[in-house]
Amino acid sequence: MRDDVLVLGANGFLGLHVVDALRAEGVEPRCGRRRRSNVLGLLSRRANRVLADLDEPESLRGAMSGVNTVIHLAGHYPRHSLDPVGTLSLGVQQTRTVLDAAREAGVRRIVYVSSTATVSPSEVGASTEADRFDTPPNFGLYHRLKWAMEGVFAEAGDIEVRVALPAGCIGPGDLRVGTSAMLVALARGDDPPHPDGTVSLVDPRDAAVGIARQALRADAPSRLILSGRSVGLHPLLVEAAALLDVAPPSPPLSAETMLARARAAESAAAGKRSALSQEIVELAVYGVPVDGSLATRALGVRYRSFADSLTDFVRWATPLGFLTPQTEPTP
Repeated sequence: MRDDVLVLGANGFLGLHVVDALRAEGVEPRCGRRRRSNVLGLLSRRANRVLADLDEPESLRGAMSGVNTVIHLAGHYPRHSLDPVGTLSLGVQQTRTVLDAAREAGVRRIVYVSSTATVSPSEVGASTEADRFDTPPNFGLYHRLKWAMEGVFAEAGDIEVRVALPAGCIGPGDLRVGTSAMLVALARGDDPPHPDGTVSLVDPRDAAVGIARQALRADAPSRLILSGRSVGLHPLLVEAAALLDVAPPSPPLSAETMLARARAAESAAAGKRSALSQEIVELAVYGVPVDGSLATRALGVRYRSFADSLTDFVRWATPLGFLTPQTEPTP
C-alpha cells in the first residue's frame, strides 16, 4: 500500500472517515495529530500516528518528510467569535506554517479541506465550484476565516493545491455534536430554535471518499463541492422529526432574532463553547443552494440519502448516551 500521504487532523470527525476512505483506495496514510489530542479513533484503527502540530513547525516538517500529498483537515475552527482579529491572525498564520513546512519537505500536492461557506451565491441556480467570493464575505467570523485560509493556499504557486468544499456533515462519528446539534435536540424531545435558512448536507463517509479521490487522482478537480443536498432548515427538521417519530419543531424564527440569540448566548458563555452555536446559525442564515454533482461525475462519489445518514447517526449516538434509547428512524 502507498504510504506517502499525510492527513492533518486525522483524529477529527471527518478526518477519521478520510483515513478509512484512503485505506479503501489502497493507501495507508500517516495520521497527523496535535500533541494534546484525543487519538482513540486512530488507536482503534491501528493507524500510523505522527506528531503534526500546527503550532510546532518542526513537527510538521518531520511528519511531512517523504510525503507526496498532504490532506489538511486541521485548519483553525473558531469556537466563538469574541476575538475576530486574533482568530483571523491565528488561522492565517497556521495555514502559512503548513504551507512553509510542505515546501521545505518537498510536498507536491496539498488538499485543503475548507467549507461550502466560501461558495458565493449564483444568479442562475445552485452554486457550483466556479462561484467564489472575490472579497471576504461579510457574514460572520467563520465565513471570513475560511475565505482567508483559502486565500493563503491560492497564493502557493509552487505546490499544487486542491480545495475540497464539504457541506455540513451528518452521520456517525460526530463526537462534539457540532453540525448534528439541532438534530440531537430534536431527537431528545426538545424544540430547537432555528431560522429557516438554507443548509447543505453530506454524509461524512461520502465526503471522505471525495476528499481521498481528489487527493489521489491525477485528473481530479482542483476545487470540489461535496454536498448531497441543499434544503431549507425548517423543512429538514420537520422531515427529521417524522423519521425520528418525535414532535415536529415550532415555526422558524427570523434571521435577526436567531443571530441576536446566538450572539447573546456566546457572550454569556464567556469564551467557552456556546450551546447555541453562532457559526451554525450563520451558516443557515447565509447559506446558498450548492451543486455537488461534479464529485459524482468526475470521481464517482455517491451520496447517501438523509434518512440513511440519520439512521446511522442514531445507531452510533444512542449507545454513547447522546440520545435516549428509542426505535430507529422510520424508513
